Amino acid sequence: MPTPGPGAYRVSGFLCLYRTEGKGSHLNIYIDTCVLPRSQLETARIYRERFGTSLGFELLMMFDLPDFEDNLGKNLDLFAEGPLMFHEPVWGVDHAAPKGSAAYEEGMYHLRLTKKFADILHPREMVYHLNNTPVAGRDREQMLQTSLENLEEMREMFSGIRFLVENTGTVNDDTCLLNQEEFTCLCRERELPVLIDVGHAGANRWDIPKLIRDLQGQIGGFHLHNNDGIHDLHSRLQGGVLNMAEIIHCIDRLAPEANVVIEYCRPVFHGAPLLEDIALLKRISDRDPIKTETGR
Repeated sequence: MPTPGPGAYRVSGFLCLYRTEGKGSHLNIYIDTCVLPRSQLETARIYRERFGTSLGFELLMMFDLPDFEDNLGKNLDLFAEGPLMFHEPVWGVDHAAPKGSAAYEEGMYHLRLTKKFADILHPREMVYHLNNTPVAGRDREQMLQTSLENLEEMREMFSGIRFLVENTGTVNDDTCLLNQEEFTCLCRERELPVLIDVGHAGANRWDIPKLIRDLQGQIGGFHLHNNDGIHDLHSRLQGGVLNMAEIIHCIDRLAPEANVVIEYCRPVFHGAPLLEDIALLKRISDRDPIKTETGR
C-alpha cells in the first residue's frame, strides 16, 4: 500500500485523497435542536451565548408536539442570526406515501407549518428523508419513486432552499430503503445534494470513507453520532463502535465545506455533555476551530 503524502490520509487502510486548499477553512459546526428538552427551544441560548454566530443550528421541526409551534414562535430571534439549517419533520411525515393518502395529507400538514417558519427564518438547507417507515412487504421501487416525486414537490414548495437527501433508516428497524450502492448510485445519477448520517451508515455496516469519497462534491452536511453498530442510538461522539476521529479526518479532507451537525436526540446530552463534545470535535479536526465569544 502506498504511503500517504501531501493531500492524503490513511483511514483504516483506505487512502483518502483531498484538495489541500480546503484545509485551513473553519469547521462548520452545527447542533441539532432535538437534543433540547422538548418544546423548550429557549434552552439553546446557552450555545448562542457561548459561541455567538460561529455555531449553527439544525432546527428540527417537531409539530407533533402540541406546544412546539408556539414555543418556536417565541424564540425566533434565537435562530434569526447565525448559520441555520432546517431538518424537516420526521414524526408524521412519510414521503413514500402516495399523494391523496391519509399519510400524505398528514405529512403535508406538518410541511405547511414548516413552510410558515421557513419564510420567516430563511434556512440555507433542509434535510430530506427518503423514508421513515418499515419497508418489509412493500414495493421498494414504488416507495422510492413516490419519495422522489415528493422531493420535487418540496423543492417547488420551498423555493430557494437547498435540499440535502439523507441516508435514512437502519436494517435493524426495517426502515432502510436503499443499501450503500443503491444510495450512492441514486445520488450520483440524479446529482442530488446529500447529507451523510454516519450513525445510520455505521449501523448498516456501510463503508463510510468510501461513501464520503464516492459522493464528495455533492455532500452538504454530516450528522455525527455514534452507536453499537446495530441500533440507531444517537450516542455521543465517543460512545460507540465508530471511530469518530477517523471519520472526522476524512471529512476534513474530502468534504471540507460541508456542515458538520452533532445530532443527539436525548436531552440528557444537553448542556455540559454537548459542550464537551463540541470541544472534542474542534480538537479532532485538522482545521481551525470556531471561536467562543471570549476567544477561548
